[in-house]
Amino acid sequence: MVHRISTRNKLLLAFGLNAFFYPVVLYVNLDGANRQLAAIFGEIFPIVLSEYVVGALIIFGWLFLAERIHEQFERWFGEEIISEGGILPNVAAVVTFAAANVVINRSGLFFIYWLQTQILEKPDFSILEETEYARMAIRFNYVNYVIMSLFVYYLLTHRRIMQRMGEATLRAEKAQKERVESQYALLRSRVNPHFLFNSLSTLSSLVQVDGDKSERFIDRLSKAYRYMLENRDRQTVPLRAELDFLQSYAFLLETRFGDKFRIETELPDGVIERAQVVPLTLQVLVDRALKTNRMSAKSPLVVKIRATEDGLRVENNRQPRLEPDHTIGDCDWGIFESCYLMLSPNGQRTRETTDAKSWVVHIPLIENEGQSSSVPQTASTRHPYSPKGAGS
Repeated sequence: MVHRISTRNKLLLAFGLNAFFYPVVLYVNLDGANRQLAAIFGEIFPIVLSEYVVGALIIFGWLFLAERIHEQFERWFGEEIISEGGILPNVAAVVTFAAANVVINRSGLFFIYWLQTQILEKPDFSILEETEYARMAIRFNYVNYVIMSLFVYYLLTHRRIMQRMGEATLRAEKAQKERVESQYALLRSRVNPHFLFNSLSTLSSLVQVDGDKSERFIDRLSKAYRYMLENRDRQTVPLRAELDFLQSYAFLLETRFGDKFRIETELPDGVIERAQVVPLTLQVLVDRALKTNRMSAKSPLVVKIRATEDGLRVENNRQPRLEPDHTIGDCDWGIFESCYLMLSPNGQRTRETTDAKSWVVHIPLIENEGQSSSVPQTASTRHPYSPKGAGS
């Protein structure tokens, strides 16, 4: 948001600008004898002072008017066209300010001389006489103040551009900071000591009873951690790569929890091939379900991943725990919401819905370049990314 100049600063700027423009007007309007400093600061000083003050107040009013005109031009022509100096807004600015100057300066001229009649015994009405000099002086005043008003307009344009550049820089710095923080949070939460301890404990028990399965467990554990480390610096990964990782991760969880937990995934091949997601999105959602829900062989926790018209739907049945399971890795989902808001087309957000039976998260998919954004209207088939498939 561009902030307007404060009234105090407008007033200071108006008197400062008039100190630059008014001496030129004075030099043109005064005859030879009155151009002497003794005359300017003597006999005609009240006239000079009144004209300077009134001129500064006119500029003060111009600053308010110029801000309004500038805002209106941005609505008409667009912020980018104004910033790039398009021909149309520049022509419109010249015409608008020239027309307004004719009205305002003419009114100001009569006001100055009316003011002189109130405070001076011998007001100077020479500029209102029907002479070539008077007409030339008036024309010069018009031109001078048109230039002044355009100067004010472009000063405001420069100020607004600089403000927006500053805001863009702050947003970029904030986004970079959030990205660094999210990377740190992801890495810290993914390499969770409790998860590693539980995995090693599970592996220790497997080695005693099932050598072949323990080898598969080690292979899936190494793949899972390799994926976490290799993708910690990436903003997005292919959905297929994320599902490959989920397959390994699901195998580790199934081995630990047995029939108490399962993942069901049904996604069309077209969606899998073209879509991108933020790394570890599915793992975080699975962990949230595990952390906050009970599970048993009779009432297993089921996480379902489906395609929707505009993304993915990740759902699990609700069986709330009294206390969260602190052996499950923790991560702030708000970080992922910020990532999707920044990366998804048209700034689409993640959406959560909860009722007594289920908890659902809708995730916008980030399309691969050159691909369509709609989900194919074909029947989805079960994809082999599931704990049962992973364990075979």
